[in-house]
Amino acid sequence: MRSLVFAFLLLSSLLFASGVMGPSSSAFKDNDFFNPEILKIDEKKYLGNFVKNVKVILENGQETDLYSLLKGKPTILLLSYYTCEGTCPVRIDNLNKLIKETSLKNKDFNVLNLSFDEKDNLEALKKFKEIHGPFTKHWIFGLIKKNQINELTDSVGFKFFFSERDKTFVHPNVYIFVTEGGRITRYLYGVNPSERDIKLALLETEQNKISFNSIIDLAYLACFTYDPSRSRYVINPTLIFAGIGFSAFGLVLLYSLLTMKSKKEV
Repeated sequence: MRSLVFAFLLLSSLLFASGVMGPSSSAFKDNDFFNPEILKIDEKKYLGNFVKNVKVILENGQETDLYSLLKGKPTILLLSYYTCEGTCPVRIDNLNKLIKETSLKNKDFNVLNLSFDEKDNLEALKKFKEIHGPFTKHWIFGLIKKNQINELTDSVGFKFFFSERDKTFVHPNVYIFVTEGGRITRYLYGVNPSERDIKLALLETEQNKISFNSIIDLAYLACFTYDPSRSRYVINPTLIFAGIGFSAFGLVLLYSLLTMKSKKEV
């Protein structure tokens, strides 16, 4: 009995630390750990819907509407911002490299990268391209009209907010697949997509087929943070503690069952 009580107390403390128990209404808990749950996209609500046809400012200053940029092709929509020091450039660079080095370079599709930061401008856009280019013919870069940013992000379920503590935007890492008519068909999460996943998602988009993700790993949702001391991107501590909590739960449960079994045999 004592072992079960111990197991319960240990489990409760671990789950509270990992954010499974306790308050979850705010993005940051105790001003320290980020709650990635708020970044989840409700795919059942948004898949099959149409993206908002907002005004887009291209790098040459020309203003157009989003639907005209689809050009009768399946499109991978990336929502990011050009001054990001987190995973936005990683997500973009990895996709650009994948297209260059695989058979994707011969496929007919667009990659539309739009900034959701109202403070971004054409100078920041051009500087980003200079640093991270050259880009393949598939890429289109632009800015969303300031008064329509939320209209577009809301239409695809993309949640973001500015963290005063970290002086950065917190947002999901996601590639959004859109048909030539503007319909959402697929969400791919993470910063390092595979050629196979991109090909399948593009094929589904061409066929106007809707595909759900049965399981979404929260580690792919949160915007990773760059750690200068280690010169690499690291996952938010909340995700690490959550993993420890669930692993510990399994060990505690196994220990309790073995203890009870041994007592019965005696």
